[in-house]
Amino acid sequence: MALPLEREEIQRLTEELEVIIAAHLAWFKQINRTLVCGNSINRADLAEDAHLRSPFGQWYHSRETHALRENADFQALAATQQAMHAATRLALLEVLDKRRPSPELYDQCIDLAFRLNTSLRRIQLDVIGELLTTDSLTGCASRRGMFNRLREEQERATRIQRPCCLCLMDFDRFKQINDERGHPAGDAVLRQAIRFVTGVLRKYDTIFRYGGEEFLLCLPGSPVREAVAVVERIRAGLERLPIRLPNGETIFVTASFGLAEMHPRRPVEEAIADADMALIRAKENGRNRVEIWTAT
Repeated sequence: MALPLEREEIQRLTEELEVIIAAHLAWFKQINRTLVCGNSINRADLAEDAHLRSPFGQWYHSRETHALRENADFQALAATQQAMHAATRLALLEVLDKRRPSPELYDQCIDLAFRLNTSLRRIQLDVIGELLTTDSLTGCASRRGMFNRLREEQERATRIQRPCCLCLMDFDRFKQINDERGHPAGDAVLRQAIRFVTGVLRKYDTIFRYGGEEFLLCLPGSPVREAVAVVERIRAGLERLPIRLPNGETIFVTASFGLAEMHPRRPVEEAIADADMALIRAKENGRNRVEIWTAT
């Protein structure tokens, strides 16, 4: 699903969906009792705009923007919910006139309510999957599923005949920051620096937390020359980025970068190893620089 959100926001969205699903099921239970047992009718369900008055409708329609607005399943919820309320209204009018709804109308109400619940659960599972594949500190992608994603990009690069580059980024002298200023300072560096890096990357690029203070950038559709330009913008911006530590102190950090192109007939792991060799060279040549892997 690739949500452009911090981990905490994804967590809140997961909990929000659980509340909405519970509210929908409570509404559905009340409607079913009315249709089957003859319980009293909630007049709000007879209104032409009943889909806007229900708990789900208030959640779905009351905000101009939504974190899930780009999700196809989320977009399809509107039509399902409006059809559900339209069928429910017809069934309730039958009950109001002391008649039993037809089996076909009753089944339509039930089927649409179940479809809405199923769609909400599917969206929730997508969001939970996003949570599981997001690094808890930096909000970027974790290593979970990383190799599958990289292989997909490798196949896509072959299909569209456009190269894909990988870049390993490692913060310079990061252990020294942790040792001298403490791990909360190191965490602050990673959070703020990766937020900056994410802002520089293009919308189709991906950043993974590879381990510790090391991150892997995937730059699809980019020949080495274009990839170098993207990475150089990151490098130059990082060295000028003021990092505010928990104690109020401001420091500046740098990072080193090793860049390599993925090849269609070589395993992804080899491209990462190439990027790692280029990163080692960047460290040996003075840090705060971009090195490109070349076969010797």
